[in-house]
Order: sequence, then C-alpha cells, then structure tokens
Amino acid sequence: MSNTLQPTHAKDMAIRVYQAFAVDTLSPTEILAAAAVAPKGSQDPVDQALVGSLKANRPDLTPEYVDAAHFELATPERRYSVAHTDTADIIRGDMDSVVEASVSNRAQRALLRKNARAMHKLGWRCLGVAVAEKDLLGNVGDMRLQGFVALAPVSAGKLAADVNDNPSDWVRVELWPAALRWQHWINLFLIILLTLTGYYIMDPFFGQQPGQDTGYLMGWIRFAHIASGFAWIVLALWRVWLLCVSKQRQNQWRSLWPIYSKEDAKNILRTAQHYLFLGKEEPPLYIGHNGLQQISYSGIYGLCILQIISGMALYALAKPATWYWDIVRLPVDWFGVPWVRLGHALIMFIIWVFVVIHVYLVIRADSVEKYSGLSAMLNGGLWLHRGGNPVDGPRIG
Repeated sequence: MSNTLQPTHAKDMAIRVYQAFAVDTLSPTEILAAAAVAPKGSQDPVDQALVGSLKANRPDLTPEYVDAAHFELATPERRYSVAHTDTADIIRGDMDSVVEASVSNRAQRALLRKNARAMHKLGWRCLGVAVAEKDLLGNVGDMRLQGFVALAPVSAGKLAADVNDNPSDWVRVELWPAALRWQHWINLFLIILLTLTGYYIMDPFFGQQPGQDTGYLMGWIRFAHIASGFAWIVLALWRVWLLCVSKQRQNQWRSLWPIYSKEDAKNILRTAQHYLFLGKEEPPLYIGHNGLQQISYSGIYGLCILQIISGMALYALAKPATWYWDIVRLPVDWFGVPWVRLGHALIMFIIWVFVVIHVYLVIRADSVEKYSGLSAMLNGGLWLHRGGNPVDGPRIG
C-alpha cells in the first residue's frame, strides 16, 4: 500500500502507508478505507496519505469524506479522532487508546500488539482503527477493534517507485514466516536422512556381504542417525518456540486444534466430502490449514513426539545407569526392546504414508483449487481472490 503525498513541511518527504492489519471482520483494505475517512478538504498529511493509498490499491472503493461537524479531531486527553458517517462511527489514532475505547477479545489484542511491536521495530507508526456500525434506524452498535494501519515518512522518490496503480482481483496474503519455511525443508531433509540410516540399521541393504569385513560402516551410519535424531529434537523445540511467538494466527498454539464450534465440525465434514469428490458445493475457504489438514498435522506432531521418545529410549540402552538415562529408558522397561524397536519402525512408515498423501494433496490443491500452497512454502505468501471470506481470517482484499 502506498501513495505519493508530499507534506507541505518537507517537499522531499512523503508518508507511505505500509500495510493494514486486520483482527476482526473487516479486510485490510476495508480497514484502510475506514481509516481514510476524513473531513472535506483536509490537508492533513496522514489523511492525504491514507486516501492516496486507498485510491492506488483499491480504485473500486471511493474515499469517503464527512463535514467538519461530523469529524472530531484527536485531543491530548482522547488520542484518537472520531468520524461519524451515515453507516458507522470510526475511531482512528493511538493504538493503545483505540484498543481501550473499543471491544475486542484477548486473542485479538495479543495478536494486534504483537504485530504492532514488529512494525514499531521497523520504524512504522501504527494507527489503531475501530468501527461501530449503525443500523437502518441510526442506532450505533459496539465499537469493535478492527486492526491498524502502519505508516511512516519516506523519501518521495522511493515512494513514487513503489506505487502500484494496477491492482488486480488477486491479493497476496503473507502466511508462512521464513522461520517456519526453513523448519519445513530442514524437517524434510532430516526425515529422509533418518529414514535411510534407520532402515539401514534395521536391515543393511548395501556394503560388504556377510562374512566380509565391513569396517566401521555401521558405526558411521549409526552416528549419522543419532546426530540427525538430535538435530530433529532441536528442530522440534524450535517449532514449539515459533508456536509461542508467531504473529500469524494460523501459526499459534490455538491453531493446533481446529474444532471450537459446531460450524468448525461442519466445515471439516464439507472439506472431507470435497476431497472424496462427494460434495457439490465449494469447500470452505481457509488461509492456513483447513480443519482436516490441521487434525492430520497435529496427529503427525504427536507421532513425531512418540518417535523421539522411542528413539531416545533405544539410544539410552548403551548409556550408564543414572537417574536421567533410567527415565529415558522407561519405555524399554515397560514394553521391552523388540516392541519399542517395532513401534519406532512402524512410526517411520506411517510418517512416509503421510508424506505421500501430503504431497498429493498439495499438488491437487495447486492444480484444482489454485491455492498456491506449494509456492507459499517457498516464498511465504498466497494469492487469493479479492472478496473471499476465509474461515480463519478477515475478508480478503
């Protein structure tokens, strides 16, 4: 989002609208449109920047102006402005003040502040936006927190080069952060390495024939397997850390379990019918994983935890009898070495069944549903139709 406004006090500078972030029902550009409501003839640089950005990014939306009598400027005591339109009251200003003056839940506030902190670190100022809709009789509803618009001063020349005057019907939605994408591909590499070395330990399929000197081949294979296993544990801890700090709602702890209402369960059923070619209607739109995918991924996470536990139990067999290794060896004490080894091997095969199905569904979604999920795991973003209403996010566009 950008515009080419030049403030009167610095002709070589301009205000750039970087992005709008949504936490409730409005889409990012609808939040931008709400924030851009300004008094007629306003020369305020922020007003002009917001209006210019709206015109550049959404020429189909007409900026709305109100009479000065219907626009209350911010004051030192009330650090936000209030615009009274025919359809809504809109407040815009200091984010903490807007949050305090509006209705939101804890998850929305946490998500908003986490993303705002990231913007502040980059030098962007975040304007909080909240909207209270009016009914046909003019009654004003609750003032609901919608999100923020991030903006900052930049050089006018740089801003002009960034302006996009040709918006399309597709909107890029940033989804997977770089850390998660690195985790995904490192995980794939480690699973392949663990599988090859683990299968060789179970059934040596190359090298010297029985009766011949094999040297230290099995030792090196076992070393590679153990080293990969510990790297996998570090990767798992990194994934847990990302679940705690991620700014995207699709990557947080809550996303691990997708069923919070009857509607969520119905959406999973509709998605399953679509995958099995049994449903005639389009499946529900998700930005991140749909409910069926998330249940599968969470189940695989559980199997991976069991795989780590069983692998560590087998590794502990060669370790001294200390309290720590005695605890790690408990699965072997409970079930015996053969059953732990069998379970360890079976989980490996189950993971590969999942990998095959996962690859098929990703390719299918890209080709049939035009989801761009494969490229999203490379570049972090999806291209979705403007106006879509995803289950797990605000309206697209």
